Amino acid sequence: MSQQTKVPEYKLILNPTDGSLASERATFQAIYLSKLSGAEVLFLHVVETSSAWYTGTLYQQVVDQLRDLGDKVIEGAMEIAQRQGVEARSMIVDGHSGTAIVRVAEREGADVIVMGALGRSMVEEALVGSISRYVVRHAPCPVLVVK
Repeated sequence: MSQQTKVPEYKLILNPTDGSLASERATFQAIYLSKLSGAEVLFLHVVETSSAWYTGTLYQQVVDQLRDLGDKVIEGAMEIAQRQGVEARSMIVDGHSGTAIVRVAEREGADVIVMGALGRSMVEEALVGSISRYVVRHAPCPVLVVK
């Protein structure tokens, strides 16, 4: 091992969450890492407002529903953290998930991102893209992707 290599010290773990099973698994991994390191967990939910544009006159109603869903997802993650005795806070932002996650990681100084990945087929991934792949490529810190 190199003299310049050192064991990382986690102070802030960013856990983007969307309420999916993969995301829930990532939340438990983030909490586990927090318990090991003493780091704070920041739960992040991104409201994908761009997908609501296609709803036309119902745009604001759809965005409000997406925000309500985000509130519930964050509330669930905070309850889990509290039960486990982990220091946590939360944030909900609007935007594209990948870029928003990277932007929040940079702004908040995240030491690691722990996020879920949905197993998409190669065709789906080619058409839709992968949020976790984007984050891995652009994040300012290590990324743990949980399937």
